[in-house]
Amino acid sequence: MMTPKATELFDLIPDQARHRRYLPALAVFGVEYVGYLVCVAGAVVLPGWGLKAASACLAALWLSGLYIIGHDAGHSTFVPGPAANRWIARFAFFPSFTPLAAWFRAHVLLHHNFLRVRGRDMVWMPWSLDEYRAAPRWRRAWYRFLRTPVGLAVYWTVGNWIPYLLFPPGAEMGSRRRQNHFDRLLVGGFAVALFGALYGLTVRAAEWPWADPAGPAGVFLFGLVLPYLVWAYLTAVVDLIHHTHPRAVWFANRREWDYFTANVRSTVHIVLPFGLNRIALNIFEHTAHHVDPRVPLFHLPAAQAGLAGAYPTDVLVEKFSPGYVLRLLRTCRLYDFERRQWLDYDGTPTAPPQRSARRGSLAQAAGASHQ
Repeated sequence: MMTPKATELFDLIPDQARHRRYLPALAVFGVEYVGYLVCVAGAVVLPGWGLKAASACLAALWLSGLYIIGHDAGHSTFVPGPAANRWIARFAFFPSFTPLAAWFRAHVLLHHNFLRVRGRDMVWMPWSLDEYRAAPRWRRAWYRFLRTPVGLAVYWTVGNWIPYLLFPPGAEMGSRRRQNHFDRLLVGGFAVALFGALYGLTVRAAEWPWADPAGPAGVFLFGLVLPYLVWAYLTAVVDLIHHTHPRAVWFANRREWDYFTANVRSTVHIVLPFGLNRIALNIFEHTAHHVDPRVPLFHLPAAQAGLAGAYPTDVLVEKFSPGYVLRLLRTCRLYDFERRQWLDYDGTPTAPPQRSARRGSLAQAAGASHQ
């Protein structure tokens, strides 16, 4: 069955949605960075462990905004000009300790170019039943653990940050290998500078009667580690709900891949409660971003509306809630790449197949969740 081509999808997005401006982009970038720095400062000088932890968690929210900006700039869509975007991306990625060159390989070259292709895309790629059964017991236990509410806390760090961003395979970095060394040095330098600045602040805060300055270990924990860990948990959840769904299709190989099924039918538009999508810098309008990464975050709602209006039954839309995340973790465990169907760990189907047993057209996903 023929599906719409990428150029046909691009035509659904207004040309003005690809327009980039330095303002308000730089203003948003500045606000996010100031908010982050104020919160990490509060995390090391506010009185009591409770206020310190709360401030560190708020820092993680500002960090999330910076990462979204870095993501946009890494696609060269945040402001006009490739050089400005590269440096904004570097600075925006510093608080999440993300080297730009490694991120570009993992996110743009692999995730976007091989979206949902088995063995190439790294974002919540499921195992097949055969892979699961053939794996050692400890690896099966680890796979299952990562797909639990507690396991989400380490998914990003163990599954993405360490193997793809911090220590990517040198041979696969190609011409970006030297650039990646430079970016890692910048990230390390930022971490050292941040620690030094926060520790200097605590020394000064010892003179303030209301303050309860943390020691070196507290600065490291509340100023650097805790904001990262909270952000990493949020990022694992966001990646899960963007790219996992009972109707979402994974491809056995690139030969089976098609642009429309991967980007439109299998990328989820999440609606946050209380109209929070804009506060999250529109990153949850994720279908539009995957269809055309040239659209800046400011214009993603318009692009998303164009796609949803043209393909209302194909675009996946879900309302976010903790219950929804738990349902995904229960439903989307293993994957049958032949029938394009989610399975439980014992092989029991947990969602309707998206392709009939005879290889061919996509099957109707009757009964699938579409709230």
